[in-house]
Amino acid sequence: MDSEKKMVIAEKPSVARDLAGVLGRFTSKEGYLENDEYVITWAIGHLVELAAPEDYNPQFKKWSFETLPILPETFKLKANQGTRKQFKVVKELIKRSDIGQLICATDAGREGELIFRYIYRLSGCKKPFVRLWLSETTPAAVKKGFANLRPGTEFDRLGYAAQARSQADWLIGINATRSFTVKHNNLLSVGRVQTPTLALIVNREQEINNFMTELYWELYAEFTKNNGETYTARWFKGEQNRFHDPHAARALLDRVDGQPATVQKVEEKDITELPPLLFNLNDLQKEANKKYGLAAAKTLELAQSLYETRKLLTYPRTDSRHITRELAKTIPGRLNALTNAVDYMPYTATAMAAGTPGKRYVDDGKVSDHTALIPTEIKPVLNNLPTDERKIYDLVVRRFLAIFFPPARYKQTRVVTKAADETFLITGRVELEKGWKTVYVTVGNDPKEDEDTGDIPELSQGEAVQTTKTEIQEKKTKPPKHYTEASLLAVMEGVGRLLDDKDLKEAMKGHGLGTPATRAAIIERLIKVGYIERQKKSLVPTAKGETLINLVPDIIKNPELTGQWEKTLADIEAGAADPEEFMAGIKKLTCEIVDLARNQTASKVLQSEREALGKCPLCGKDVIEGNKGYGCSGYKEGCKFVIWNKIAGKKLTPVQVKALLEKGKTSIIKGFKSRKGNKFDAVLQIKDGKVEFLFNSESEKQPYGKCPLCGQGVIESAKGYSCSGYKEGCKFVIWKEISGKKVTVKQVQDLLQKGKTVLIKDFKSKTGKNFDAILVLQDGKVGFEFNRG
Repeated sequence: MDSEKKMVIAEKPSVARDLAGVLGRFTSKEGYLENDEYVITWAIGHLVELAAPEDYNPQFKKWSFETLPILPETFKLKANQGTRKQFKVVKELIKRSDIGQLICATDAGREGELIFRYIYRLSGCKKPFVRLWLSETTPAAVKKGFANLRPGTEFDRLGYAAQARSQADWLIGINATRSFTVKHNNLLSVGRVQTPTLALIVNREQEINNFMTELYWELYAEFTKNNGETYTARWFKGEQNRFHDPHAARALLDRVDGQPATVQKVEEKDITELPPLLFNLNDLQKEANKKYGLAAAKTLELAQSLYETRKLLTYPRTDSRHITRELAKTIPGRLNALTNAVDYMPYTATAMAAGTPGKRYVDDGKVSDHTALIPTEIKPVLNNLPTDERKIYDLVVRRFLAIFFPPARYKQTRVVTKAADETFLITGRVELEKGWKTVYVTVGNDPKEDEDTGDIPELSQGEAVQTTKTEIQEKKTKPPKHYTEASLLAVMEGVGRLLDDKDLKEAMKGHGLGTPATRAAIIERLIKVGYIERQKKSLVPTAKGETLINLVPDIIKNPELTGQWEKTLADIEAGAADPEEFMAGIKKLTCEIVDLARNQTASKVLQSEREALGKCPLCGKDVIEGNKGYGCSGYKEGCKFVIWNKIAGKKLTPVQVKALLEKGKTSIIKGFKSRKGNKFDAVLQIKDGKVEFLFNSESEKQPYGKCPLCGQGVIESAKGYSCSGYKEGCKFVIWKEISGKKVTVKQVQDLLQKGKTVLIKDFKSKTGKNFDAILVLQDGKVGFEFNRG
């Protein structure tokens, strides 16, 4: 028997190919790669998932309080429907007799561990496995990782935490969603993390709506020195710097206007501003949203590409803002990779001369699974990066370079002037040294809103000045601002700060709503289910989102509880909490949620929104409007009929949907958009329970001839003459323009009826030369025949 092979399971095909590129020459097979030492295969995301309720009991398919709560004794697993073929490949490879050991090479984090553990369990595997743990995917890092594979048991606690998270989300999501949906007869998606996140957005909206704008007045005075120099300061008294009565402001103005004044106090102090900490994912997403308006999910996607495909960044799904002492030894190589990049060349010499950064940035005790996001030792070719990837790379590189520069220094000045026994304040800040801000092309030194900032002339305590001008400014109090993704991410990360309980607040430091790896997906999920929407940079709740938060009890929407769960999951990972106790608590909570929903009064607001637009062509029940489309009200019994409210870029109106349901088709609808961005007009029709296009009332189109492949009629389309059997898969087409020459209807008819055209002049080759030829049909394709005579 041949020597045993090691089987590597990566998270996706691209990672598998990258690993193979480092490990040697491989032969490509169906769903895997193989050589004499390794078999490398892959998941495609979550290849295995928790089974659906109906997989436990067919009666659970029906959404009803009679079947709730659903609390499996043992959670079942099943292959993801969309990737069953690949799971079969992986399972068969695991069972091969020449496979002696597995190597888990999925993402180095909680979800990556879950992907592998679920595959391992569902395939019935008992073979030993080890763990490849990578924080960067450069060839050098991969080689080092394979030389230092770690025992699989070392990550058991991470696996327990991942499994507990997965099962808790299933229990809360399934039971809460079904409970509130059944009670209020409206699909209401409820989740362990998404619902308290939604509550933050809804509560902010209510604060804005309930905000009562109030007028207030501020008094400003201009003072003039003996040499004619002037400065303007704002009135204050203790902590107060505004008037709520305009008459009081006017009386004070009259008292100080034109009066002599004295500089009562001049305070100057030097302020240093240290370089910011290195990026973790949450901070990178906040910065990218503030600076470029990028969604959190988009930033993660870009960072993942820079890590996985470009090899230019370290592992992005990190919550650390520090690096380890061991990784600090690689700093010279990382800086050296940046020396030839014109954008960073001016800063690398200073960074190299600075030596290893101090404990503010290098601290083993503050690094969890992965270090902060920093550049790798791969030299970037910046012009080859797509625009958005370059933006993200630039943010990370400049943050990294900044830590090698000295602090920025400012002189802060505070001057108090007294006139008619009233005091006026002006503050100013002057930059002394740019320090680390040199690394940034533009530096914003915007003053805080509550500061009186202006140009301050040279002043000394006791100096006499004159009040030469006074002014009252009317202002309004401002409501809180809507959350942006940046501000929401900040609150989700630091949700513990919202709590009143000091002990709990302390315990929850570092544990917020979701994790750096999941927060972006939570925001996108809330948008997808129609609970919030983006309005420019703001995140605003929809009426349905507000209704849900008004319906669900505090135990579901309170961020305190979810924050406690995240802390417990982290404790499970650290070995400080028991996963079975955690799950027992989740099951108890699930029962409470179902009971609360069962005893609620059905929402009249939601009921009034449920106007039927027509009957379902599959089961005959009402079709009603949902989040993303118009679906059958029999979805609880398993009916899958839906008309999406946006088809090919065109939003359908309720009137069009009603016509489609009543007549089986619409009138012609203009302005659809193809995948290539071309606009077209079409009729929508329902056929076999599915919505499809009917082009220009296709039945009215006259065929130009028979398709040489399938015998059906050939009809005109936007860019050619194609087979009317395209819906059944026929690919025959005669393009309207061939080699720069427009084809006429007569030539199309000749091709279809005679198999060839007459000689056509002035085709144009790829090199730009003109030529003459006859068009002919050969094996169902259009080709050239050259007249040799």
